[in-house]
Amino acid sequence: MRISGRSIVLGFASVALAAFSFATPAAADASQAATVTANGTVVAADGSKIGQVTFHKRGDGTKPPAELGNPSKWGAMVINTGNSPAAAQGCIGASGGNWCYGYNLTTDGKYCYSNYYHGTKFHHSTVKIGSQEGSGYAAPGKTSYANRTGGGAFTCQSFYSLDE
Repeated sequence: MRISGRSIVLGFASVALAAFSFATPAAADASQAATVTANGTVVAADGSKIGQVTFHKRGDGTKPPAELGNPSKWGAMVINTGNSPAAAQGCIGASGGNWCYGYNLTTDGKYCYSNYYHGTKFHHSTVKIGSQEGSGYAAPGKTSYANRTGGGAFTCQSFYSLDE
């Protein structure tokens, strides 16, 4: 078998491209990232409000999303898509546990996720993007994971809920 110098150079170039093109996350450019303030407001790099994280409990007058059933406590994160950055994500203490939520733009579309940990109660994570829904369920002391990928123009909705 005869291998030319050009083939070797192209091979190394392909390996380098593959290795380094995915090494940097989509949100590496700080101007594209969003942050979540202490009161749950999701803020873009330019300071504009693009979403809100909310917390609820049964009986507070807010009906839970149908995807959650009838939980005793739940949280929701919705990012407005009109001015969405490349990534919006955060982790926050919620209902006695820890909730991580958000999305990243990937080559396949918008990857939407919700992960929730609670040490003493059964719990769920749920996401909705476009017509797709995903959910995860976990026992106390375990993390529930939910994620789906949809089109970049769809709104990412992330939820957690507790079973009490």
